[in-house]
Amino acid sequence: MSDDSLLIRPLSDLFPATSRWIYVDAASSGLLPETARERVSGVLEAQLLASFGENHALSMLQSCREFFARLIRATATDIQLFSSSAGALDAVAARLDLRHCSNLVLCTALSRPSFAAYWREQARRHSLELREVAIDADGFAVAHLKVLVDGGTALVALPAVSHARGWRLPLADIGSLCRARNVFFLVDGSASVGILGIDVLREGINGLIVAADGNALGVHGSAFLFVDETWGGAADPFLRRRRPRDRRPEMPHLLSLAVAQEALRVIDGCSVAEVERHALGLAERLRTALEELGMPVERPGIGGQLSHVAAVGEAAGEIDSALLDHGLLKFGEQLASGRVRFTVRGGQLQFGFHLYNRLRDVMDVRRIAAQSLAA
Repeated sequence: MSDDSLLIRPLSDLFPATSRWIYVDAASSGLLPETARERVSGVLEAQLLASFGENHALSMLQSCREFFARLIRATATDIQLFSSSAGALDAVAARLDLRHCSNLVLCTALSRPSFAAYWREQARRHSLELREVAIDADGFAVAHLKVLVDGGTALVALPAVSHARGWRLPLADIGSLCRARNVFFLVDGSASVGILGIDVLREGINGLIVAADGNALGVHGSAFLFVDETWGGAADPFLRRRRPRDRRPEMPHLLSLAVAQEALRVIDGCSVAEVERHALGLAERLRTALEELGMPVERPGIGGQLSHVAAVGEAAGEIDSALLDHGLLKFGEQLASGRVRFTVRGGQLQFGFHLYNRLRDVMDVRRIAAQSLAA
């Protein structure tokens, strides 16, 4: 495999953080392009000079919706922006008639803690049974999900790429199951949308939520939501938050909108299919390199579940488990000393790749791993 594609290579130079770090931390949060600062400065300047009006803000919002829609093969009218993931989740919950259902289905072991906690609270509030999908070492088996979903299921809520272990879940198979049983299928695309391709129609996804900072799609405090029009997904031009005596719409934070618009524009410039090819290729190069050194690399036994995240070590039972293996602890310390940014999650080291990564990042991590084993 070549180092980088002709489309990816020039774009990777837009990210100044890569000159300070060996940044393989896309499993946790993404980097923003240098041009985002310029876009924010332009918006601030326009506001200082009183030349930024409502029409400009609406244009930015519409641009973000169109860019995001192209990432997931949706239409812009089904996309909304929120100031937080919690607000987006509330919008999903409002579309579900939980009064006539008996259960929700989650996989807490693979989901972001805040995502799982939200639906646990909804289950408690509405006196619903919370059903957990079992997992095993081979990957995510749809057969385990199939026995849990029935006529009383209101929602199946799962990540596109697991928070722990880095598995890429078989969304099309899950979506087909949910569609056949008329169950709302909600996907958490944080740390995956914009890196891996998602086709909401083909994969049967009814709702998709993305925390922008996890995907290099914006900053903390921004979130995207797709809801299929058959579930009432058509979005208003504004993000509307109703106040008791004020029916006027409230705009999203303008500076967050400016960052999101520029970050989305950069990804759109090379296509998500090209980003996916690049990120998957680098992750596989790292897995192979570390396996050659004898390290315990995570590889799900079920085909098609490798993602842009390479995980190393034996998985622990809890997502927030620290590294326990002495060899991995030493490896982690040397990575930190070598200015490598990575993630520790579920007792494993995670290395996540995005469009700004290069083959040299893989080689640097391999070099540090070899030094750690030799020490």
